[in-house]
Amino acid sequence: MQMTTKSILFLFVFLFVYSVSNSQDGTRSIGYSTRAIGRGGTEIGFFDSPSLMLTNPGGLSFINSSMLAANGIFMIPPPKFKNYKNVNGVTNTTILNDAEGEKNLYVLPSLSYIYKLNKSKFTLGAGAITSGGMGADFMLNHELFKDASGNYVQQKYHSRFAIIESGISIAYLITPEFSAGISGEFVYSQLEFTNPFSLSPTVMKGQATPTMTFGQMFAAPRSYGGLDYKEVTSSAEMKGLKSYTFSGKAGIAYKFNDGFSIGASYSAAIPLRFKNGTSTLDMTAQFTDASGRAVQNVMARYPGINVQAAKDSVTRSFLQMGIDATKGFVSAYDIENSFEAPQSFGIGLMYSPIPKLKFGLDFEWINWSKSFDKMTLTLRNGTNANINKMLAAGGTGQADLIIDFLLNWKDAVILKFGGEYEFSDKFTVRLGYAYGSNPIPTTTIIPIIPAILEHHFMGGFSYYITKNFITNVAFEYGLNHTLTASNPSLIAAEYNNSQASLKNLLGHISFAYIFK
Repeated sequence: MQMTTKSILFLFVFLFVYSVSNSQDGTRSIGYSTRAIGRGGTEIGFFDSPSLMLTNPGGLSFINSSMLAANGIFMIPPPKFKNYKNVNGVTNTTILNDAEGEKNLYVLPSLSYIYKLNKSKFTLGAGAITSGGMGADFMLNHELFKDASGNYVQQKYHSRFAIIESGISIAYLITPEFSAGISGEFVYSQLEFTNPFSLSPTVMKGQATPTMTFGQMFAAPRSYGGLDYKEVTSSAEMKGLKSYTFSGKAGIAYKFNDGFSIGASYSAAIPLRFKNGTSTLDMTAQFTDASGRAVQNVMARYPGINVQAAKDSVTRSFLQMGIDATKGFVSAYDIENSFEAPQSFGIGLMYSPIPKLKFGLDFEWINWSKSFDKMTLTLRNGTNANINKMLAAGGTGQADLIIDFLLNWKDAVILKFGGEYEFSDKFTVRLGYAYGSNPIPTTTIIPIIPAILEHHFMGGFSYYITKNFITNVAFEYGLNHTLTASNPSLIAAEYNNSQASLKNLLGHISFAYIFK
């Protein structure tokens, strides 16, 4: 028994790590139970699954027997992205990218146990459930990144985000019909990003001259000797970010009879404070392009000068500003990131007009607008003197470099409808539909955060292999949804008028042992 427990634990940990490494979807699942997914994700008013720990802990009281359940969600969502050439902030109609992202496999495992105390009004639950994640992988062209011949050097666009909630639940049967419950959770999360990262030149607060910052020099028009940038871009990578925190849920459940029940639940926000990460900023391409513009400025100012003499003049000018090109423009940082998973509220009901037929309806409100307003990035201990000089922040002995990455997500609602029919004591079939409003605005949509699905169609079945052992299977299809970014985008000019698309195919399977 000891070896079996260790094996199960090892398998679960492996699957979670695998999900972090290969995730690709929005940040929340429609549901956490295969049984519930088959009927559209309806669960708050159905009291038949250990995943009520997340959706409505009050309903645990009405599970008739102790139960051990393992659940897995497998997703293969192919994201797509299309954008257009952008010349110094002006977008035209020439296609720059029309690409499909990698078809990664995203695995969301769960393990839970419900214990019915003999002759007690208490029901206990314990488990670990991967409650959400997202991810995408693209190789894309970017106007800044070209080789010496002017050919595009494709850049990596990558994201991974996963949350696992583990803890215990306690439900108390206040009356034979009414129950209340709470869940206390330990929450672990991982996050990583790789992509070109663009900011306003105003972030460069270091002094280029006694009267001008680097930001002012990079933003000033060419006619005034500036470099005329609307944004500055680096290759950026963040990895190793982990968050450990606590949260909780509460729910109530009322079972009028076997034909009708209702429930309500509240999930507190989860503060995510990612620490101990590392980041790399590579401004080589940006500085190479800036040097080229500076050489052109010198040649325009002195028409008789040759190219090499102009380059030498620019090199001397940058040295006088404290920028030594021989030291390169790649910097490593220690990084932290903070935002939160949102609070939510849900209500649900189950109605059974005849004993073998059940219908469900759930409504959820998710407070994205408060939680996904922005991500706050804090960088420190920068290792490159050139970048430290230009930014005047982030280096050893300097103030932290703090960057607010805008998200501006909107609150969302999820409506779930579904039902199930019990053909026999061993076999039950299910069908359902869910609509979740898209929380991402057109001003901040980017291809590596593709959480824009709205319509989901689902179906599934349960089969009792023995009287104590049951398997549940479900399939879910998220219809393709395309969102066109605004012009201008609040993230970067490369996203002006871009189009991000996502559809999703999911398979769900669970096994449960009922201790009768």
